[in-house]
Amino acid sequence: VVGGYDGQTRWNTAEKYQHDTNTWHQLAPMNTIRSGLGLVSLHSYLYAIGGYDGRSQLCTVERYNTVKNIWEPRASMQHCRSAHGVTVHTGRIFVFGGYNQHGFLSSVECYCPERNEWTHITDMPVGLSGMGVTVTMEPCPSCLPEQEEEDEDMSK
Repeated sequence: VVGGYDGQTRWNTAEKYQHDTNTWHQLAPMNTIRSGLGLVSLHSYLYAIGGYDGRSQLCTVERYNTVKNIWEPRASMQHCRSAHGVTVHTGRIFVFGGYNQHGFLSSVECYCPERNEWTHITDMPVGLSGMGVTVTMEPCPSCLPEQEEEDEDMSK
């Protein structure tokens, strides 16, 4: 559990839950207070991406080094954002939409950890915040050839 907001205070804390002992353990705090952040795990690091510090949306990114128990600054996103969607695919981090002082964002950015670099890759049809995103490796059911053949048979 990283960052967050309890209705009065925004946090930079990080904690992990140990399921076998049913206990919580404090990790090193982030360098930045963040609520509404994106959080992903990639290559044994945790990445805390963007968010809101109580004054403005953040472009900054930091990653948690599990061996050293420290948060390390990484390259900032091109657009500051909070309440954005975030996912990992093929060794890259993808950030979708969110919100900042200009309104709802439609931009999608991709982070390459090897180059420590963010790239704008596309825009969503409409600006959104607070959404969930995921990557599926399955084609959409309506795109399957068998489904199309079954649909044709049923219409006869």
